[in-house]
Amino acid sequence: MSERRQTLIVSDLHLGGGAADPGDDHVYQNRQLERFVRQRLASPAGQAGGIELFFNGDFLEFAQVRPQAYRSPSADYWCSEPESLEKLEAILAGHDHSFAALNDFQAAGNRVTLAAGNHDVDLCWPAVRKRLRARIGPGLRFETGVDWVERHDGRLHIGHGHLEDPANRFKHWSAPILQAPDGARLEMCPGTLFMVRFVNGLEARYPFADNLHPVQNLATVLLREDTGGFASAGWMLLKFIARHAKTLGASEASDVGRRLLARLREDDDFAQRLAAACRLLGAERSPESVRRDVSDEDSLAELMRQLFAVVPPDDWQALFARRPAAVLGAAGSKTLGTIVGARHFGRKTLRDLAQRRFDACPAAQVVVMGHTHLPDDQPFDNGRYLNPGSWTRYLDLEKHPPLRLDDLRDESRFPYELNYVVVEATETDSRLVARRECFEKSG
Repeated sequence: MSERRQTLIVSDLHLGGGAADPGDDHVYQNRQLERFVRQRLASPAGQAGGIELFFNGDFLEFAQVRPQAYRSPSADYWCSEPESLEKLEAILAGHDHSFAALNDFQAAGNRVTLAAGNHDVDLCWPAVRKRLRARIGPGLRFETGVDWVERHDGRLHIGHGHLEDPANRFKHWSAPILQAPDGARLEMCPGTLFMVRFVNGLEARYPFADNLHPVQNLATVLLREDTGGFASAGWMLLKFIARHAKTLGASEASDVGRRLLARLREDDDFAQRLAAACRLLGAERSPESVRRDVSDEDSLAELMRQLFAVVPPDDWQALFARRPAAVLGAAGSKTLGTIVGARHFGRKTLRDLAQRRFDACPAAQVVVMGHTHLPDDQPFDNGRYLNPGSWTRYLDLEKHPPLRLDDLRDESRFPYELNYVVVEATETDSRLVARRECFEKSG
């Protein structure tokens, strides 16, 4: 494959359904992506066909667009090929100007590459790739099923970063199309299940809630803020992650499980309702059998996860509700601050991954990742790591006081910063030149 001299990398644009989709988090109101692509096309490198525009995962928001298209009540399987196509058509219709610009960009000899992330694993479907090539152009390239993509003779390494994230990694990333009971479907990662069954409904009331990334950071927020089962949902996801990473350690986390187990033992009505819910799993259960089988936090979390996929979300939240709490991060809590500080998964995790990549690949000079929505630029002795962040609005919680839940209703009060990474090869130096640039940010 011939190299383009300049590689532009953007990440986490999350294109949804545009104006017809109230939940579309992509910043598009002033045609930002279209203007960016046409600006790069008008540059000398763009006119010469010397640019590769690399979308480093989560370009397309399959997880949230047109939710009714997904029709499988399963905790293990995501969309079928027709369901992914239905979602794709909503995205194409919602951002027609952006896709037209990409078509023109590629027609001039430049290259467009779409790499899959956890929100657009749907790129693995042949029909999805065919439809995108029909819209963007036959030269459109895809990178799916791989951890890393290399450019410039192995000097540039690009990865989305989600495979280090216990909530968003896939067991079958190299081949995520699985055989479900109703036919071929994509693998469902825990983070997507949480988005589909919980966050999408939460977004209707609190539109900014789904902008807190990665999803376990939202779960951490919900852990203390139980209005209608929020803490139980957060605990369930974090409990799953704790099987794979040291994420749960605070007493506040384990308290949720202890209280639910005590309630199961002592509250006959709760045990009866839990047994009734189990019928949706195809099992006839009694309160006694539920109490016998759900004897510890792991078995409780697993049952909650199974019910999460089949019980209507409002009913699930009502079943596992604890007590109301009106303020996020109250009483001096640093829970919200962990989202930007990324105590559980964020800057430090990906910096560590970049260092390991440099150590394992002596030829690597630049590593670029995304996923966290947190811009980063970190030099190392043997290279440089960059993250452009996202093309969605964000919240710098380290600079915020404790927030009320109602504060998340108005997305427009939060800023955005639309960054991209430029990596260039020169004719006279074997070292790559890399930098992060900002196309546009809110005032």
